[in-house]
Amino acid sequence: MFIAEVRSKGKQGKSYTSILLRESFRVGSAVKSKTLAVLTHLPAHVLDAVRRALAQPADSLAQLADTSQGALRLRQGLSFGALWAVDQVAQKLGIMKALGVTREAQLSYWQVLARVLCPRTSLLAMVRLATRCAAPALLGWQRAFTEDDLYANGAWLEGRHALIERRLWHARPSPPKDQLFLYDVTSSYLEGDANALAAWGYNRDHKAGKKQIVVGLLTDSQGEAVSIQVYPGNTRDLKTFDRQVHTIKKELGCQGVTLVGDRGMIRADQKAAAQKAQFHFITALTKPQIEKLLAEKVLQLELFDEQVQEVLGQEGRRFVLRRNPVRQAELQRAREHKQQALEVALQKANRYLDEHPRAQVATQQRQLAARLETLNVAEWLKLEVSEQRLLLTRDTAALEATAQLDGCYVVETDLKRAQADAQTIHDRYKDLALVERDFRTLKTGHLEFRPWFVCTEDNTQAHALTAMLALKVRRHLEQAWWSLDVTVEEGLRELEQLGVMELVHPQSAKVVARQVPEPSARQQQLLEALKVVLPTTVPQPKSP
Repeated sequence: MFIAEVRSKGKQGKSYTSILLRESFRVGSAVKSKTLAVLTHLPAHVLDAVRRALAQPADSLAQLADTSQGALRLRQGLSFGALWAVDQVAQKLGIMKALGVTREAQLSYWQVLARVLCPRTSLLAMVRLATRCAAPALLGWQRAFTEDDLYANGAWLEGRHALIERRLWHARPSPPKDQLFLYDVTSSYLEGDANALAAWGYNRDHKAGKKQIVVGLLTDSQGEAVSIQVYPGNTRDLKTFDRQVHTIKKELGCQGVTLVGDRGMIRADQKAAAQKAQFHFITALTKPQIEKLLAEKVLQLELFDEQVQEVLGQEGRRFVLRRNPVRQAELQRAREHKQQALEVALQKANRYLDEHPRAQVATQQRQLAARLETLNVAEWLKLEVSEQRLLLTRDTAALEATAQLDGCYVVETDLKRAQADAQTIHDRYKDLALVERDFRTLKTGHLEFRPWFVCTEDNTQAHALTAMLALKVRRHLEQAWWSLDVTVEEGLRELEQLGVMELVHPQSAKVVARQVPEPSARQQQLLEALKVVLPTTVPQPKSP
Protein backbone atom coordinates (compact mmCIF):
# COMPACT_ATOMS: atom_id res chain seq x y z
CA MET A 1 0.00 0.00 0.00
CA PHE A 2 1.07 3.60 -0.58
CA ILE A 3 -0.31 7.14 -0.38
CA ALA A 4 -0.79 9.08 -3.60
CA GLU A 5 -1.67 12.76 -4.04
CA VAL A 6 -3.82 13.43 -7.10
CA ARG A 7 -4.31 17.00 -8.34
CA SER A 8 -7.25 17.96 -10.53
CA LYS A 9 -8.90 21.15 -11.76
CA GLY A 10 -12.52 22.11 -11.36
CA LYS A 11 -14.80 23.90 -13.82
CA GLN A 12 -13.68 27.36 -12.65
CA GLY A 13 -10.00 26.46 -12.96
CA LYS A 14 -9.60 25.87 -9.22
CA SER A 15 -7.14 23.13 -8.28
CA TYR A 16 -8.04 20.28 -5.91
CA THR A 17 -5.77 17.76 -4.21
CA SER A 18 -7.04 14.31 -3.25
CA ILE A 19 -5.04 12.11 -0.90
CA LEU A 20 -5.66 8.43 -1.66
CA LEU A 21 -4.61 5.18 -0.03
CA ARG A 22 -3.78 2.83 -2.90
CA GLU A 23 -2.55 -0.69 -3.51
CA SER A 24 -0.50 -1.80 -6.49
CA PHE A 25 -0.85 -5.13 -8.25
CA ARG A 26 0.42 -6.77 -11.42
CA VAL A 27 -1.66 -7.85 -14.43
CA GLY A 28 0.70 -9.74 -16.74
CA SER A 29 3.65 -7.43 -17.33
CA ALA A 30 1.72 -4.28 -16.42
CA VAL A 31 1.61 -2.78 -12.92
CA LYS A 32 -1.71 -1.28 -11.95
CA SER A 33 -3.17 0.23 -8.80
CA LYS A 34 -6.54 0.57 -7.12
CA THR A 35 -7.84 3.04 -4.56
CA LEU A 36 -8.57 1.54 -1.15
CA ALA A 37 -9.65 4.68 0.71
CA VAL A 38 -9.85 8.47 0.44
CA LEU A 39 -7.75 10.13 3.17
CA THR A 40 -8.28 13.77 2.19
CA HIS A 41 -10.54 14.45 5.16
CA LEU A 42 -8.00 13.24 7.77
CA PRO A 43 -5.99 15.69 9.92
CA ALA A 44 -2.33 16.21 9.06
CA HIS A 45 -1.01 14.36 12.12
CA VAL A 46 -3.12 11.32 11.20
CA LEU A 47 -1.80 11.36 7.65
CA ASP A 48 1.73 11.48 9.05
CA ALA A 49 0.96 8.44 11.21
CA VAL A 50 -0.33 6.55 8.19
CA ARG A 51 2.78 7.47 6.17
CA ARG A 52 5.07 6.29 8.97
CA ALA A 53 3.18 3.00 9.21
CA LEU A 54 3.38 2.41 5.49
CA ALA A 55 7.13 3.00 5.60
CA GLN A 56 7.49 -0.06 7.85
CA PRO A 57 8.23 -3.49 6.31
CA ALA A 58 4.70 -4.75 7.09
CA ASP A 59 1.63 -2.86 5.97
CA SER A 60 -1.23 -4.52 7.82
CA LEU A 61 -4.04 -2.45 9.30
CA ALA A 62 -3.00 -3.62 12.76
CA GLN A 63 0.41 -2.02 12.30
CA LEU A 64 -1.14 1.14 10.92
CA ALA A 65 -3.26 1.39 14.05
CA ASP A 66 -0.28 0.67 16.36
CA THR A 67 1.97 3.27 14.80
CA SER A 68 -0.69 6.00 14.57
CA GLN A 69 -0.33 6.74 18.30
CA GLY A 70 -4.07 6.47 18.91
CA ALA A 71 -5.09 8.54 15.90
CA LEU A 72 -6.49 5.40 14.20
CA ARG A 73 -8.23 2.40 15.71
CA LEU A 74 -8.83 -1.12 14.46
CA ARG A 75 -12.28 -2.67 14.87
CA GLN A 76 -14.22 -5.76 13.83
CA GLY A 77 -16.41 -5.06 10.82
CA LEU A 78 -19.17 -6.96 9.06
CA SER A 79 -19.21 -10.69 8.35
CA PHE A 80 -17.55 -11.44 5.04
CA GLY A 81 -16.23 -15.01 4.65
CA ALA A 82 -19.48 -16.95 4.11
CA LEU A 83 -20.92 -14.31 1.78
CA TRP A 84 -17.73 -14.24 -0.29
CA ALA A 85 -17.63 -18.03 -0.61
CA VAL A 86 -21.29 -18.33 -1.61
CA ASP A 87 -20.98 -15.43 -4.06
CA GLN A 88 -17.92 -16.96 -5.72
CA VAL A 89 -19.65 -20.34 -6.09
CA ALA A 90 -22.79 -18.72 -7.52
CA GLN A 91 -20.70 -16.83 -10.06
CA LYS A 92 -18.79 -20.00 -10.96
CA LEU A 93 -22.11 -21.75 -11.63
CA GLY A 94 -23.19 -18.90 -13.92
CA ILE A 95 -26.11 -17.77 -11.76
CA MET A 96 -25.18 -14.09 -11.68
CA LYS A 97 -24.63 -14.04 -15.45
CA ALA A 98 -27.94 -15.82 -16.07
CA LEU A 99 -29.82 -13.20 -14.03
CA GLY A 100 -28.22 -10.19 -15.69
CA VAL A 101 -26.77 -6.88 -14.52
CA THR A 102 -29.81 -4.68 -13.84
CA ARG A 103 -30.95 -3.61 -10.37
CA GLU A 104 -33.78 -6.16 -10.54
CA ALA A 105 -31.19 -8.83 -11.34
CA GLN A 106 -29.16 -7.74 -8.30
CA LEU A 107 -32.21 -8.06 -6.05
CA SER A 108 -32.91 -11.55 -7.40
CA TYR A 109 -29.27 -12.52 -6.96
CA TRP A 110 -29.34 -11.39 -3.34
CA GLN A 111 -32.42 -13.53 -2.68
CA VAL A 112 -30.48 -16.57 -3.94
CA LEU A 113 -27.45 -15.83 -1.74
CA ALA A 114 -29.61 -15.05 1.29
CA ARG A 115 -31.50 -18.33 0.84
CA VAL A 116 -28.19 -20.21 1.17
CA LEU A 117 -26.80 -18.09 4.01
CA CYS A 118 -29.97 -17.91 6.09
CA PRO A 119 -32.62 -20.47 5.08
CA ARG A 120 -36.32 -20.19 5.91
CA THR A 121 -35.98 -16.43 5.64
CA SER A 122 -38.71 -13.88 4.97
CA LEU A 123 -38.12 -10.95 2.61
CA LEU A 124 -37.79 -8.60 5.58
CA ALA A 125 -35.16 -10.87 7.14
CA MET A 126 -33.24 -10.83 3.84
CA VAL A 127 -33.07 -7.02 4.04
CA ARG A 128 -31.77 -7.21 7.60
CA LEU A 129 -29.25 -9.89 6.65
CA ALA A 130 -27.71 -7.50 4.12
CA THR A 131 -26.92 -5.07 6.93
CA ARG A 132 -25.17 -7.77 8.97
CA CYS A 133 -22.65 -8.68 6.29
CA ALA A 134 -20.54 -6.85 3.73
CA ALA A 135 -23.11 -7.34 0.96
CA PRO A 136 -23.39 -3.69 -0.20
CA ALA A 137 -19.64 -3.37 -0.71
CA LEU A 138 -19.13 -6.82 -2.21
CA LEU A 139 -22.10 -6.73 -4.58
CA GLY A 140 -21.71 -3.08 -5.54
CA TRP A 141 -25.13 -1.83 -4.45
CA GLN A 142 -25.57 1.88 -5.04
CA ARG A 143 -28.77 2.27 -3.03
CA ALA A 144 -30.59 0.48 -0.28
CA PHE A 145 -33.69 -1.68 -0.72
CA THR A 146 -36.66 -2.75 1.35
CA GLU A 147 -38.80 -5.87 1.59
CA ASP A 148 -41.28 -4.13 -0.75
CA ASP A 149 -38.55 -3.97 -3.40
CA LEU A 150 -37.91 -7.70 -2.99
CA TYR A 151 -41.62 -8.50 -3.16
CA ALA A 152 -42.06 -6.43 -6.34
CA ASN A 153 -38.97 -8.16 -7.75
CA GLY A 154 -40.93 -11.45 -7.94
CA ALA A 155 -42.87 -10.39 -11.04
CA TRP A 156 -39.63 -9.44 -12.84
CA LEU A 157 -37.98 -12.73 -11.92
CA GLU A 158 -40.94 -14.88 -12.96
CA GLY A 159 -41.10 -13.04 -16.29
CA ARG A 160 -37.58 -14.34 -16.99
CA HIS A 161 -38.06 -17.78 -15.42
CA ALA A 162 -37.68 -19.79 -18.62
CA LEU A 163 -34.85 -17.56 -19.90
CA ILE A 164 -32.82 -17.99 -16.69
CA GLU A 165 -33.21 -21.78 -16.74
CA ARG A 166 -32.24 -21.87 -20.42
CA ARG A 167 -29.14 -19.73 -19.83
CA LEU A 168 -28.01 -21.95 -16.98
CA TRP A 169 -28.57 -25.08 -19.06
CA HIS A 170 -26.51 -23.78 -22.00
CA ALA A 171 -23.78 -22.53 -19.64
CA ARG A 172 -23.07 -26.13 -18.60
CA PRO A 173 -20.21 -28.13 -20.10
CA SER A 174 -21.10 -29.69 -23.45
CA PRO A 175 -23.75 -32.35 -22.68
CA PRO A 176 -23.72 -35.81 -24.29
CA LYS A 177 -25.83 -36.49 -27.35
CA ASP A 178 -28.26 -38.72 -25.47
CA GLN A 179 -29.54 -36.93 -22.37
CA LEU A 180 -31.47 -38.29 -19.40
CA PHE A 181 -33.74 -36.24 -17.16
CA LEU A 182 -35.31 -37.16 -13.83
CA TYR A 183 -38.68 -35.71 -12.89
CA ASP A 184 -40.83 -35.86 -9.78
CA VAL A 185 -43.35 -33.76 -7.88
CA THR A 186 -44.05 -33.02 -4.26
CA SER A 187 -46.52 -30.93 -2.29
CA SER A 188 -45.88 -28.19 0.23
CA TYR A 189 -48.54 -27.18 2.72
CA LEU A 190 -49.39 -23.54 3.41
CA GLU A 191 -50.23 -21.60 6.52
CA GLY A 192 -53.47 -19.83 5.64
CA ASP A 193 -55.17 -19.76 2.25
CA ALA A 194 -54.13 -16.37 0.81
CA ASN A 195 -51.76 -17.88 -1.75
CA ALA A 196 -53.09 -17.68 -5.31
CA LEU A 197 -52.18 -21.34 -6.00
CA ALA A 198 -53.43 -22.74 -2.68
CA ALA A 199 -55.92 -25.61 -3.04
CA TRP A 200 -56.97 -28.83 -1.38
CA GLY A 201 -55.18 -31.90 -2.67
CA TYR A 202 -53.29 -35.07 -1.77
CA ASN A 203 -51.05 -33.81 1.02
CA ARG A 204 -47.72 -35.62 1.14
CA ASP A 205 -46.82 -33.73 4.32
CA HIS A 206 -49.78 -35.35 6.14
CA LYS A 207 -50.96 -31.97 7.38
CA ALA A 208 -54.72 -32.29 7.79
CA GLY A 209 -56.71 -29.10 7.29
CA LYS A 210 -53.95 -27.34 5.32
CA LYS A 211 -54.18 -26.19 1.73
CA GLN A 212 -51.15 -26.85 -0.42
CA ILE A 213 -49.30 -26.22 -3.65
CA VAL A 214 -47.66 -28.78 -5.94
CA VAL A 215 -44.00 -28.38 -6.95
CA GLY A 216 -42.45 -30.17 -9.94
CA LEU A 217 -38.65 -30.50 -10.16
CA LEU A 218 -36.74 -31.55 -13.27
CA THR A 219 -33.09 -32.56 -12.86
CA ASP A 220 -30.34 -34.02 -15.00
CA SER A 221 -29.06 -37.56 -14.53
CA GLN A 222 -26.92 -36.48 -11.54
CA GLY A 223 -29.78 -34.80 -9.67
CA GLU A 224 -28.63 -31.29 -10.64
CA ALA A 225 -31.72 -29.06 -10.79
CA VAL A 226 -32.67 -27.89 -14.29
CA SER A 227 -36.21 -26.53 -13.97
CA ILE A 228 -38.82 -25.97 -11.27
CA GLN A 229 -42.50 -25.15 -11.55
CA VAL A 230 -45.31 -24.58 -9.05
CA TYR A 231 -48.87 -25.77 -9.73
CA PRO A 232 -52.19 -25.35 -7.92
CA GLY A 233 -52.50 -27.68 -4.95
CA ASN A 234 -55.18 -29.85 -6.58
CA THR A 235 -53.10 -30.61 -9.71
CA ARG A 236 -52.61 -34.30 -10.39
CA ASP A 237 -49.05 -35.49 -10.93
CA LEU A 238 -49.90 -36.68 -14.44
CA LYS A 239 -51.04 -33.19 -15.49
CA THR A 240 -47.59 -31.70 -14.86
CA PHE A 241 -45.76 -34.02 -17.25
CA ASP A 242 -46.56 -32.24 -20.51
CA ARG A 243 -45.01 -29.04 -19.18
CA GLN A 244 -41.70 -30.83 -18.67
CA VAL A 245 -41.75 -32.23 -22.20
CA HIS A 246 -42.26 -28.68 -23.49
CA THR A 247 -39.46 -27.34 -21.28
CA ILE A 248 -36.95 -29.91 -22.45
CA LYS A 249 -37.81 -29.77 -26.15
CA LYS A 250 -38.70 -26.12 -26.72
CA GLU A 251 -36.92 -24.20 -23.96
CA LEU A 252 -33.73 -26.25 -23.62
CA GLY A 253 -33.63 -27.50 -27.22
CA CYS A 254 -32.58 -31.04 -26.25
CA GLN A 255 -32.71 -34.14 -28.44
CA GLY A 256 -32.17 -37.84 -27.76
CA VAL A 257 -33.95 -37.40 -24.42
CA THR A 258 -35.03 -40.07 -21.94
CA LEU A 259 -37.45 -38.99 -19.21
CA VAL A 260 -37.53 -40.92 -15.93
CA GLY A 261 -40.62 -40.68 -13.72
CA ASP A 262 -42.19 -42.82 -11.02
CA ARG A 263 -45.26 -45.05 -11.43
CA GLY A 264 -47.64 -42.20 -10.65
CA MET A 265 -46.07 -39.85 -13.15
CA ILE A 266 -45.95 -41.61 -16.52
CA ARG A 267 -49.07 -43.40 -17.74
CA ALA A 268 -50.49 -44.05 -21.22
CA ASP A 269 -51.10 -40.38 -22.13
CA GLN A 270 -47.70 -39.32 -20.85
CA LYS A 271 -45.96 -42.09 -22.80
CA ALA A 272 -47.74 -40.92 -25.93
CA ALA A 273 -46.68 -37.31 -25.28
CA ALA A 274 -43.06 -38.38 -24.80
CA GLN A 275 -43.05 -40.45 -27.98
CA LYS A 276 -44.68 -37.60 -29.94
CA ALA A 277 -41.76 -35.41 -28.91
CA GLN A 278 -39.40 -38.25 -29.97
CA PHE A 279 -38.42 -38.82 -26.34
CA HIS A 280 -37.97 -42.13 -24.55
CA PHE A 281 -39.28 -42.93 -21.08
CA ILE A 282 -38.43 -45.04 -18.03
CA THR A 283 -41.09 -45.62 -15.40
CA ALA A 284 -42.47 -48.35 -13.14
CA LEU A 285 -45.72 -50.31 -13.12
CA THR A 286 -48.32 -50.15 -10.37
CA LYS A 287 -49.24 -53.31 -8.45
CA PRO A 288 -52.56 -53.75 -10.36
CA GLN A 289 -50.66 -53.46 -13.65
CA ILE A 290 -48.19 -56.13 -12.53
CA GLU A 291 -51.04 -58.42 -11.45
CA LYS A 292 -52.72 -57.94 -14.84
CA LEU A 293 -49.54 -58.88 -16.72
CA LEU A 294 -49.15 -61.95 -14.48
CA ALA A 295 -52.72 -62.99 -15.26
CA GLU A 296 -52.09 -62.52 -18.98
CA LYS A 297 -48.91 -64.66 -18.73
CA VAL A 298 -46.77 -61.80 -20.01
CA LEU A 299 -44.79 -61.98 -16.74
CA GLN A 300 -44.11 -65.00 -14.53
CA LEU A 301 -43.75 -64.82 -10.78
CA GLU A 302 -40.66 -67.05 -10.94
CA LEU A 303 -38.77 -64.32 -12.82
CA PHE A 304 -38.73 -61.98 -9.83
CA ASP A 305 -35.29 -62.41 -8.30
CA GLU A 306 -32.62 -60.36 -6.57
CA GLN A 307 -30.84 -60.09 -9.94
CA VAL A 308 -32.67 -58.10 -12.60
CA GLN A 309 -34.51 -60.05 -15.29
CA GLU A 310 -35.93 -58.77 -18.56
CA VAL A 311 -39.10 -59.58 -20.48
CA LEU A 312 -39.88 -58.21 -23.94
CA GLY A 313 -43.51 -57.14 -24.39
CA GLN A 314 -45.57 -55.95 -27.31
CA GLU A 315 -44.81 -52.82 -29.35
CA GLY A 316 -41.20 -52.76 -28.19
CA ARG A 317 -42.05 -52.46 -24.50
CA ARG A 318 -39.35 -53.80 -22.21
CA PHE A 319 -40.01 -54.91 -18.63
CA VAL A 320 -37.18 -55.12 -16.11
CA LEU A 321 -38.13 -57.26 -13.10
CA ARG A 322 -36.58 -57.49 -9.66
CA ARG A 323 -37.43 -58.59 -6.12
CA ASN A 324 -35.81 -56.58 -3.34
CA PRO A 325 -35.14 -59.03 -0.46
CA VAL A 326 -34.67 -56.21 2.05
CA ARG A 327 -38.05 -54.71 1.24
CA GLN A 328 -39.61 -58.17 1.26
CA ALA A 329 -38.32 -58.80 4.79
CA GLU A 330 -39.53 -55.36 5.92
CA LEU A 331 -43.08 -56.07 4.75
CA GLN A 332 -43.06 -59.48 6.41
CA ARG A 333 -41.93 -57.96 9.74
CA ALA A 334 -44.53 -55.23 9.43
CA ARG A 335 -47.33 -57.80 9.10
CA GLU A 336 -46.03 -59.71 12.12
CA HIS A 337 -45.94 -56.52 14.20
CA LYS A 338 -49.47 -55.64 13.13
CA GLN A 339 -50.71 -59.10 14.13
CA GLN A 340 -48.95 -58.84 17.49
CA ALA A 341 -50.53 -55.43 18.15
CA LEU A 342 -53.97 -56.80 17.28
CA GLU A 343 -53.49 -59.82 19.53
CA VAL A 344 -52.69 -57.47 22.43
CA ALA A 345 -55.83 -55.48 21.65
CA LEU A 346 -57.81 -58.74 21.45
CA GLN A 347 -56.61 -59.83 24.90
CA LYS A 348 -57.56 -56.44 26.29
CA ALA A 349 -61.05 -56.69 24.73
CA ASN A 350 -61.61 -60.22 26.10
CA ARG A 351 -60.43 -59.13 29.54
CA TYR A 352 -62.88 -56.28 29.45
CA LEU A 353 -65.70 -58.67 28.52
CA ASP A 354 -64.74 -60.97 31.39
CA GLU A 355 -64.75 -58.11 33.89
CA HIS A 356 -67.98 -56.58 32.60
CA PRO A 357 -70.63 -59.30 32.11
CA ARG A 358 -73.15 -56.82 30.76
CA ALA A 359 -70.77 -55.52 28.06
CA GLN A 360 -71.76 -56.14 24.44
CA VAL A 361 -69.47 -58.42 22.41
CA ALA A 362 -70.63 -56.70 19.24
CA THR A 363 -69.22 -53.38 20.43
CA GLN A 364 -65.75 -54.83 21.00
CA GLN A 365 -66.00 -56.68 17.69
CA ARG A 366 -66.76 -53.47 15.78
CA GLN A 367 -63.81 -51.68 17.35
CA LEU A 368 -61.37 -54.47 16.51
CA ALA A 369 -62.78 -54.88 13.00
CA ALA A 370 -62.16 -51.17 12.39
CA ARG A 371 -58.53 -51.62 13.45
CA LEU A 372 -58.15 -54.55 11.04
CA GLU A 373 -59.32 -52.33 8.20
CA THR A 374 -57.08 -49.47 9.29
CA LEU A 375 -54.02 -51.74 9.39
CA ASN A 376 -54.96 -53.27 6.03
CA VAL A 377 -54.83 -56.88 7.27
CA ALA A 378 -58.49 -57.86 6.91
CA GLU A 379 -57.73 -59.98 3.81
CA TRP A 380 -55.67 -62.55 5.72
CA LEU A 381 -56.48 -61.95 9.40
CA LYS A 382 -60.07 -62.85 10.36
CA LEU A 383 -61.97 -61.80 13.48
CA GLU A 384 -64.51 -64.29 14.84
CA VAL A 385 -66.81 -64.64 17.90
CA SER A 386 -66.99 -67.90 19.87
CA GLU A 387 -68.93 -68.18 23.15
CA GLN A 388 -68.75 -64.52 24.07
CA ARG A 389 -65.05 -64.30 23.22
CA LEU A 390 -63.18 -62.82 20.29
CA LEU A 391 -60.71 -64.87 18.22
CA LEU A 392 -58.15 -63.98 15.56
CA THR A 393 -57.37 -66.55 12.87
CA ARG A 394 -54.84 -66.32 10.06
CA ASP A 395 -55.89 -67.31 6.54
CA THR A 396 -52.63 -68.85 5.29
CA ALA A 397 -53.70 -69.06 1.65
CA ALA A 398 -54.85 -65.43 1.62
CA LEU A 399 -51.61 -64.35 3.33
CA GLU A 400 -49.49 -66.12 0.70
CA ALA A 401 -51.48 -64.46 -2.07
CA THR A 402 -51.07 -61.05 -0.43
CA ALA A 403 -47.33 -61.53 0.10
CA GLN A 404 -46.45 -63.02 -3.27
CA LEU A 405 -45.43 -59.62 -4.69
CA ASP A 406 -43.60 -58.37 -1.59
CA GLY A 407 -40.49 -56.49 -2.68
CA CYS A 408 -41.35 -56.97 -6.36
CA TYR A 409 -41.31 -54.16 -8.88
CA VAL A 410 -41.27 -53.81 -12.66
CA VAL A 411 -39.54 -51.02 -14.57
CA GLU A 412 -40.87 -50.29 -18.05
CA THR A 413 -39.15 -48.50 -20.94
CA ASP A 414 -39.28 -48.12 -24.71
CA LEU A 415 -35.49 -47.86 -25.06
CA LYS A 416 -33.91 -50.43 -27.33
CA ARG A 417 -31.41 -52.94 -25.99
CA ALA A 418 -28.71 -51.30 -28.06
CA GLN A 419 -29.34 -48.05 -26.17
CA ALA A 420 -29.36 -49.48 -22.63
CA ASP A 421 -29.22 -52.93 -21.06
CA ALA A 422 -31.59 -54.16 -18.33
CA GLN A 423 -29.29 -53.25 -15.43
CA THR A 424 -28.82 -49.72 -16.76
CA ILE A 425 -32.59 -49.26 -17.09
CA HIS A 426 -33.06 -50.45 -13.51
CA ASP A 427 -30.31 -48.19 -12.16
CA ARG A 428 -31.59 -45.10 -13.99
CA TYR A 429 -35.03 -45.58 -12.48
CA LYS A 430 -33.48 -45.86 -9.03
CA ASP A 431 -31.77 -42.52 -9.69
CA LEU A 432 -35.10 -40.87 -8.90
CA ALA A 433 -33.81 -41.00 -5.33
CA LEU A 434 -31.63 -38.03 -6.33
CA VAL A 435 -34.72 -35.90 -6.96
CA GLU A 436 -36.23 -37.05 -3.68
CA ARG A 437 -33.03 -35.97 -1.95
CA ASP A 438 -33.27 -32.54 -3.59
CA PHE A 439 -36.86 -32.26 -2.38
CA ARG A 440 -35.79 -33.10 1.17
CA THR A 441 -33.18 -30.35 1.02
CA LEU A 442 -35.74 -27.88 -0.30
CA LYS A 443 -38.53 -28.81 2.10
CA THR A 444 -37.07 -29.98 5.40
CA GLY A 445 -33.30 -29.78 4.94
CA HIS A 446 -30.99 -26.79 4.69
CA LEU A 447 -33.04 -24.52 2.40
CA GLU A 448 -36.52 -25.03 3.88
CA PHE A 449 -38.49 -23.03 1.33
CA ARG A 450 -41.57 -23.44 3.54
CA PRO A 451 -43.18 -21.31 4.95
CA TRP A 452 -44.07 -19.44 1.78
CA PHE A 453 -44.04 -15.75 2.69
CA VAL A 454 -45.71 -14.78 -0.62
CA CYS A 455 -49.25 -14.68 -1.98
CA THR A 456 -49.31 -13.89 -5.71
CA GLU A 457 -48.67 -16.51 -8.36
CA ASP A 458 -45.64 -14.64 -9.76
CA ASN A 459 -44.00 -14.39 -6.35
CA THR A 460 -44.73 -18.04 -5.58
CA GLN A 461 -43.03 -19.11 -8.81
CA ALA A 462 -40.15 -16.70 -8.17
CA HIS A 463 -39.68 -18.04 -4.63
CA ALA A 464 -39.44 -21.58 -6.01
CA LEU A 465 -36.91 -20.44 -8.64
CA THR A 466 -34.63 -18.71 -6.12
CA ALA A 467 -34.84 -21.82 -3.92
CA MET A 468 -33.79 -23.97 -6.90
CA LEU A 469 -30.84 -21.67 -7.67
CA ALA A 470 -29.84 -21.80 -4.01
CA LEU A 471 -30.05 -25.59 -4.22
CA LYS A 472 -27.48 -25.56 -7.03
CA VAL A 473 -25.10 -23.51 -4.85
CA ARG A 474 -25.66 -25.77 -1.85
CA ARG A 475 -24.98 -28.93 -3.89
CA HIS A 476 -21.64 -27.46 -4.98
CA LEU A 477 -20.73 -26.61 -1.37
CA GLU A 478 -21.71 -30.09 -0.23
CA GLN A 479 -19.64 -31.82 -2.90
CA ALA A 480 -16.60 -29.66 -2.17
CA TRP A 481 -16.76 -30.17 1.60
CA TRP A 482 -17.76 -33.84 1.59
CA SER A 483 -14.18 -35.07 2.04
CA LEU A 484 -13.68 -32.67 4.98
CA ASP A 485 -16.45 -34.38 6.96
CA VAL A 486 -18.26 -31.09 7.45
CA THR A 487 -21.86 -30.24 6.61
CA VAL A 488 -22.80 -27.22 4.55
CA GLU A 489 -24.40 -25.60 7.58
CA GLU A 490 -21.26 -26.13 9.69
CA GLY A 491 -19.01 -24.79 6.94
CA LEU A 492 -21.06 -21.63 6.47
CA ARG A 493 -21.17 -20.97 10.24
CA GLU A 494 -17.38 -21.34 10.35
CA LEU A 495 -16.87 -18.88 7.49
CA GLU A 496 -19.38 -16.40 8.95
CA GLN A 497 -16.91 -15.78 11.77
CA LEU A 498 -14.47 -14.35 9.23
CA GLY A 499 -15.27 -10.62 9.30
CA VAL A 500 -13.81 -7.50 7.75
CA MET A 501 -11.28 -5.52 9.82
CA GLU A 502 -11.70 -1.74 9.60
CA LEU A 503 -9.24 1.06 10.31
CA VAL A 504 -11.27 3.95 11.78
CA HIS A 505 -10.58 7.58 12.58
CA PRO A 506 -12.36 7.91 15.97
CA GLN A 507 -13.02 11.68 15.85
CA SER A 508 -14.71 11.68 12.44
CA ALA A 509 -15.94 8.05 12.59
CA LYS A 510 -14.62 7.66 9.05
CA VAL A 511 -13.34 4.29 7.85
CA VAL A 512 -9.85 4.80 6.50
CA ALA A 513 -9.38 1.28 5.08
CA ARG A 514 -10.82 -2.20 5.15
CA GLN A 515 -8.96 -5.47 5.13
CA VAL A 516 -9.82 -9.17 5.33
CA PRO A 517 -7.78 -10.88 8.09
CA GLU A 518 -5.92 -14.11 7.54
CA PRO A 519 -8.38 -17.00 7.89
CA SER A 520 -7.96 -19.71 10.48
CA ALA A 521 -6.61 -23.11 9.46
CA ARG A 522 -10.14 -24.55 9.29
CA GLN A 523 -11.49 -21.61 7.31
CA GLN A 524 -8.58 -21.85 4.89
CA GLN A 525 -9.29 -25.54 4.44
CA LEU A 526 -12.92 -24.81 3.55
CA LEU A 527 -11.93 -22.10 1.08
CA GLU A 528 -9.31 -24.25 -0.60
CA ALA A 529 -11.82 -27.06 -1.06
CA LEU A 530 -14.00 -24.56 -2.95
CA LYS A 531 -10.94 -23.24 -4.84
CA VAL A 532 -11.81 -19.77 -3.55
CA VAL A 533 -9.17 -17.17 -2.65
CA LEU A 534 -10.04 -14.31 -0.29
CA PRO A 535 -9.20 -10.77 -1.40
CA THR A 536 -6.93 -8.73 0.83
CA THR A 537 -9.30 -5.75 0.91
CA VAL A 538 -13.01 -5.11 0.57
CA PRO A 539 -14.25 -2.31 -1.70
CA GLN A 540 -16.06 0.67 -0.22
CA PRO A 541 -19.86 0.67 -0.60
CA LYS A 542 -20.77 2.74 -3.64
CA SER A 543 -22.57 6.01 -3.12
CA PRO A 544 -25.95 6.66 -4.75
